[in-house]
Amino acid sequence: MPFADTTLRDEYAAAVERVAGRVLDALRGAGDPAAPTRRSAPGAAGPAHAVPEGPLPADGPLPRAESAAVRVLGPDLFAAQLLAGLPLDGPTADAAAEALETFPMGGSSPASGSAAAAGPDATGAALANAWRDRTTVQLVALAGRPVPAPGPDPLRLPEPTPADWPRWSVDMARLSALALPRLDGPVHDLARRHSLTLARGVVRSMLRRDYRTAARLARWLAWTEADGAAAHLELGPVLDRIRAVGDGSTRMWLELAITEALAGQGTAAPSSTAPAPSAGAPGRTAGQPERGQGGDHPDGASA
Repeated sequence: MPFADTTLRDEYAAAVERVAGRVLDALRGAGDPAAPTRRSAPGAAGPAHAVPEGPLPADGPLPRAESAAVRVLGPDLFAAQLLAGLPLDGPTADAAAEALETFPMGGSSPASGSAAAAGPDATGAALANAWRDRTTVQLVALAGRPVPAPGPDPLRLPEPTPADWPRWSVDMARLSALALPRLDGPVHDLARRHSLTLARGVVRSMLRRDYRTAARLARWLAWTEADGAAAHLELGPVLDRIRAVGDGSTRMWLELAITEALAGQGTAAPSSTAPAPSAGAPGRTAGQPERGQGGDHPDGASA
């Protein structure tokens, strides 16, 4: 890989950590829960969670690296508001819409040139990008901001089979950004129907020391339990182990914080602010690369 591409990957990865840190601060009550992007209210308390390279500009367009980070995090930008049952705020939606304009759905990734949309034959990272982007678009629209037309539904994940459930688990892990309250759709239906398979995926990932995949699948399990499914696995010890031996990235801590918040919610209640029913992702009808997991965000690095 050319040196310039490596530098760009590092720049985007650092930006993802910065923006993830702001979302994490919002979840912990240390930041502005209404706008985890650089458009937080003036005079808001500074974040308690240290992130590299300082805050973003107070106004003007997002730097390209921050746009890529916002595009990567997608629905997680709104995690604090969704988990708290708050209305989705305009400033965060504006940042998400700006990122989608900078890196259009269906276009090339900013660094690797990989396709962001998932066509009929797409799998893995491209499929995760497509579902995450569609969910982000619908959340931006829910916040009352204009967004590009989402286009046709991405390819739906197949049902897991006895032969391919490990691969299915990895695909579901890439879609963990969809495991949030007030989101619903075909991916969530799969999680409901196959929560036991998700639990098997957590155990398998832990045994393989693939802690990033384990954290993401644990998040799906917490979502299914909050939705009313039976508990197939005690998540507390799993999360403790990941904290102790995981990669230590802010992105990992964000996954764990969302999982803990979901686990504390119990049975999810319908919300009047949920997206309108559709075949899309919301509305009724997801540090270092880990083994067995590919990239699924605009810079092409492992997410």
